[in-house]
This record gives sequence, structure tokens and C-alpha cells, in this order.
Amino acid sequence: MQTLFYAENREGKIPVAGSNENMLIKSNSDKEKEIVQILTESNEELCQQHELFLAEMEFKQKLIDTRKSNSITQQEVSERSGLSQQAVSRLEKGTGGTLETVMRYLHAIGYSLEIKRIL
Repeated sequence: MQTLFYAENREGKIPVAGSNENMLIKSNSDKEKEIVQILTESNEELCQQHELFLAEMEFKQKLIDTRKSNSITQQEVSERSGLSQQAVSRLEKGTGGTLETVMRYLHAIGYSLEIKRIL
């Protein structure tokens, strides 16, 4: 059975995804970017949510890059912070993490969180 999903913008509807119960669909990042653009350009709330998601993913990538550039393993972060290695991994993957977890992680790699005003 084939199911199609559509995104709608000013120009009308376009098919964005299909599913077949017996088939996996290969990812297409260009198509995915196009779909996200179509969905966010006509929905301000969705656009804001997407921007927050991108900022969170950029922040998590910076955590990983900083940890690795200082030759620190996830296990070392775990030992230094008191977090489980699984909690460190979940934080880096973007699937978990409270502010306390972020603060403990940052302290374990020798950094702190600073708040600054955006203009």
C-alpha cells in the first residue's frame, strides 16, 4: 500500500514523502531541505521551532567538537562529571539532557556556560 504525504505552500501541494509497507526509502538531503523550507515558510511557529532545533543541534555538535579537540573521551566526561556514559552519549546525540546535565558536561571538559544578550 502506497501512502503519500503533501506539503503545501503558496504554489500549491507537492508530494513530500511516500511509504510502502515493504520498502525502505533512501534519504535525500536536498529533498528534505526543500520540504523543510516549504513547511516552515508558511508557518511561523514551525519556523521558530525549526530554528531552535538547528541551534540545539549546532550547540550539541560544538560540545562534541570541543570534547574531541581536547582529546577527552565520553568515558572521561562521565568520570569527571558523575554522569553515566549513556547520559553523555544521549546529550551528544540530542536525545536528552537537562540544564544540569549540560553544566556538568561543560565543567568536565573545562568550560562553563555564559549568557549574553542578543541584539
